[in-house]
Amino acid sequence: MSKVSIDETFVKLLNQYGLTSYEAKAYYALLILGESTATNIAKWAGIPQQRVYDALSALERKGFIQTKHTNPKKFLPFNPRKALENRIKQLKFEFELKEQELKKLIPIIEEKVPEVKDKNYTGSQVMIFEGNEAIVSKAIDMLSSAEKIIKVSGVKPLYVLGCKGSLGKYVKRGVKLFAIGKFDKECIEEIKNLNGEFKEADVSFRYQLIVDNKKLLMVYVDNDNMSYGFYTENPLLIEPYIFYFDKAWENGGEAT
Repeated sequence: MSKVSIDETFVKLLNQYGLTSYEAKAYYALLILGESTATNIAKWAGIPQQRVYDALSALERKGFIQTKHTNPKKFLPFNPRKALENRIKQLKFEFELKEQELKKLIPIIEEKVPEVKDKNYTGSQVMIFEGNEAIVSKAIDMLSSAEKIIKVSGVKPLYVLGCKGSLGKYVKRGVKLFAIGKFDKECIEEIKNLNGEFKEADVSFRYQLIVDNKKLLMVYVDNDNMSYGFYTENPLLIEPYIFYFDKAWENGGEAT
């Protein structure tokens, strides 16, 4: 019995579902074998014998396999679609529990915040976010907090994140949305579904988001194509960008 050639792309995809490389390889081997012992799985998947039982135990806990209590024990894989759908439900439940735990900690942490020595200090006026994931997260936070108005210009309302319901998921009903840029068809339709207004135009900003005329997020890209988000709630810093956006809107997308 020889080691099977493991599809590394398959392993990386299962990593997205919270499986370790050993767990993903063990599951891959079981899909080929159909039913097998831990010893055979270790040989086929190229997993150290001392690690295979931990991997199989985790796979059972995560809903990818089941155990037959024979002598020796044998393991059976679940259908991939069924296993993955169950894993998504499991992850969602785990996240909700973790979210509840973290929310309970907010007031406790707030009580532990040290007093600021300089009473005139109000915190940093500017925050910088590095990378698309951090920028999208901040954009979602801003969109979710909007009470009256959202002004966005660029190529997507959520920067690199597509629409397909995501915009409507975060924007409250009744919030007025104005968008200028080169958004795709799905995003334009979603803007309209939210009773927002859209103007197609070439804009000088890669991405600009203004919420309630009180919060600003700007995105710029360096020479290495790394994205950075510039965020502020300072009225003096935000005012010029509000003026620019409003002038561009009045002129059909082009600021003068």
